[in-house]
Amino acid sequence: CNKILGCFLSPLKIAIESHSVKCVKLLVKAGADVKGIRNVTPLLAAARHDLTDALKCLLDAGADPNVKDEFGHLPIHLAAYFGTRKAAEILYEVTSSRIPAIDDLSVDGIISHVKAEPKFEDLPLSKMSVAELKEEGDKALHKDDYNAALEFYNAAMMLDLENLDAILIGNRGYCRLLLGRDGALNDAHMCRKMRPDCADSCWLEGYSYLQVKEYEKACDSFLDGLKLKPGFVGIGRH
Repeated sequence: CNKILGCFLSPLKIAIESHSVKCVKLLVKAGADVKGIRNVTPLLAAARHDLTDALKCLLDAGADPNVKDEFGHLPIHLAAYFGTRKAAEILYEVTSSRIPAIDDLSVDGIISHVKAEPKFEDLPLSKMSVAELKEEGDKALHKDDYNAALEFYNAAMMLDLENLDAILIGNRGYCRLLLGRDGALNDAHMCRKMRPDCADSCWLEGYSYLQVKEYEKACDSFLDGLKLKPGFVGIGRH
């Protein structure tokens, strides 16, 4: 019940995406991994799909409510936006991470803050296609405008989160790394999972480990990159 299909799609994630709470409970009872892989977790998916009963089941089985998604959102953030007050209340009791920029950390305060944020579909970038966003992101990247590139890449992922693109994720991780933003290491991990034979992915992971002072792991990643491409000394742009 823990077999990974594709990149990060497990039977538990499929059950959640299908809104089948009964299947979620059966899989958890059978020993399904409720932690997920890095920042792709069943709990985040359940919060996004407003599956309150699934949330309770996952939390009871040990799911971590403090793991953020690709865009820095906690499960409680997603529940407040997509779900019901009941879901937000359940997550409020177990969430220890502070949501940035929120002064009123009550359930009502979190819901009000999240509901007041601009909706992605109202932003100009949401009117562009995924292909256009990727193209503009690549142009900005080659001009060393990493902030703009990151904005385009994030928008592309928000439009098509289910179809992960390794090159897009790698380029986004590269921008995050150079800007000193959180998430570079997560992007690097995802790239290595999706492109295990790519030296660029190893080097992105290595530099990202250096950023968080994980020096031994950085060395391992660099060595993996050298095994794949002897003499390779840096991250290339795609």
